[in-house]
Amino acid sequence: MSDGRTHRLCGRSLGKREVGHSKSYIIQDMDKYIREWVRSACVAWRYGEPGPDYYERIVQRLPAGLRSLLAAGIEEGPKFTLRGLTGKGPYAWFSKRSTPREPSPNWEYFVQAAEFVRLSRLAAAHGMTVTFEDQLMDLALYRDGRLVVCCEVKEKASQIKELLKDIKQYEQRRDLSQPDRGNDALRKAKYIVKRRPEYFALVAIGARLEYQVDYPPGKAFALHRDVIPWA
Repeated sequence: MSDGRTHRLCGRSLGKREVGHSKSYIIQDMDKYIREWVRSACVAWRYGEPGPDYYERIVQRLPAGLRSLLAAGIEEGPKFTLRGLTGKGPYAWFSKRSTPREPSPNWEYFVQAAEFVRLSRLAAAHGMTVTFEDQLMDLALYRDGRLVVCCEVKEKASQIKELLKDIKQYEQRRDLSQPDRGNDALRKAKYIVKRRPEYFALVAIGARLEYQVDYPPGKAFALHRDVIPWA
């Protein structure tokens, strides 16, 4: 955005300000932020501000719980960076497009950022650290430098189901050296083989798939449906 402001995202616990707010007030805060970011983009890109239907579409695609998570973990700004991380970001909530002439929401970033806030709270409670865009994976949790959980985020449940199906095609293969340009599933499979996480999760709005990862002889890896034990 032309004004250069960034939005710092953190996974902090609710402080006095948030505790004093009801959930509805926190969501109202997020709705206010979204309007501010859209206005900022419109000024930068010389768009007219969209009408009420535009904002209604955003609210319909970003449910209340997700917006509440974001509002509890952000500060002001039309872009976001991650507190405690260096050399990453800022990331834009919206992208420029010519038709229609309105800011295009980067939907997956909203879900990914909300999951970062949620995982940051879990990580703090269990002696782990969480990273954003960990090489070829959206999110990852480490304990004492060891990768425990990696997480891939999409907006829709259908997207993570399709991605999982494609990733599982590589379980039996020992050679994953083929080019992976444009092949998201192969990139995730390569990450799993190289980084050897204990657990792999796929997250979307309204859906969460969790797997324990095994590395049996003669196979690249094996995914077993499970629940991540956050203890």
